[in-house]
Amino acid sequence: MHAVFVLPRFYPYKGGYENSTLAIAKCLVARGHRVSVFTTNADDLESLWVPGYKTFPSGSEPVDGISLHRLPVSYNKLARRATRFAGLVPYWRWKAQFWRPAFSVIGLRAALRNIDADVFHVGPLPYNSLIYAGIEAAEQRDVPVIATPCLHFGESANSEVARHYAQPHQIALLDHCDRVLCMTATEREKLAELGVAKEKLAVTGHGFDLGVATGGDGKGIRDRFGIDGPVVLHLGMKAHEKGSTTLIEAMKELWSRGSNAWLLMAGPSLRAFDEYFAQQAAGCSRLINLPAFADDEKRDLLAAADIAALPSRVESLGLVLLEAWANAKPVIAADVAVSRALVEKAGGGVIVPFGDAARLAHAIEEMLKDEAGRRTMGLCGQSKAGDYDGEKLWPRNAEEFERLAASRSGVKYNP
Repeated sequence: MHAVFVLPRFYPYKGGYENSTLAIAKCLVARGHRVSVFTTNADDLESLWVPGYKTFPSGSEPVDGISLHRLPVSYNKLARRATRFAGLVPYWRWKAQFWRPAFSVIGLRAALRNIDADVFHVGPLPYNSLIYAGIEAAEQRDVPVIATPCLHFGESANSEVARHYAQPHQIALLDHCDRVLCMTATEREKLAELGVAKEKLAVTGHGFDLGVATGGDGKGIRDRFGIDGPVVLHLGMKAHEKGSTTLIEAMKELWSRGSNAWLLMAGPSLRAFDEYFAQQAAGCSRLINLPAFADDEKRDLLAAADIAALPSRVESLGLVLLEAWANAKPVIAADVAVSRALVEKAGGGVIVPFGDAARLAHAIEEMLKDEAGRRTMGLCGQSKAGDYDGEKLWPRNAEEFERLAASRSGVKYNP
């Protein structure tokens, strides 16, 4: 079997989706299959649309038995504006290709058209144009296509996030896939409500590498930065939607009241966060802001934490929460469906409204006061983290590829 993945970013970029995709691809290779990955040259998220941000060299290379093809993003403003007009047409195929946040990848459609494949994999939302390119290639070759959409719901009473992931043309994209792999039962139920055929939906879950997440040197991190108090850790992308700015505002409130806690933030960031952070130097002497990290650094950061604060409203699972739990650390998450179901069921932390700095500050303060409570929540989370051991879940995803490629007799073109 030859499995072809199409996605916006890939190794060596380290995000939850990218790490999981790499692990599943490596699992397929280990099971004797060929795997090709087609992706962009973007490193920074914003480099998908704007020149001047970090990129990887374009070209092809092998990665752990995977054939990786990295193609450049087009920044031609005239062409992009022209295609936006095409995206106004109320037809799902045109919407998917041309409407925001679509971008053009030079040579992608030709490359997919010319490659042999037994199954395509596409995702995540809202990268509609890349998903469409994979579906189009699968239709042209009459082979099956799998999607892992990573649907984000946002807050229950606020459609600001959900509207970017559940537009009619996006649901049509998923319904034109043969299989849609969901990370949680919550995601499966929501997609069924939105109109994706139930028989196409499967909960396979995404996991993490326990060995990569645990066994770190927390004392080394504390010594390195001269940390002399409890540590609140924010790990991953730093952006408003991830709750990063709200967390800083919450910590500023605690520091103004004399707290000796430290805020340790590590991961890539969006420009808007960088601009915000540049204005926060005064009064933030106990804030350490670190860039993207290697796997050994992640272990150390998790080991150093007393609390993992990840109040994000854009999550489809929350692998960082699970990695914190693997280290027996209690978590604070935003009140969105997937985090609420995960955290409240496990008893591994607390939930706060997204964007509410005062409520977040209160939750951190109360948790820091209660060492026994932190220990109990951390151990409850740790007992749940094993359910997301990637060594168990990655083969489950690989089996979906194998079953679909083996059973497929051909899908008719459906305009």
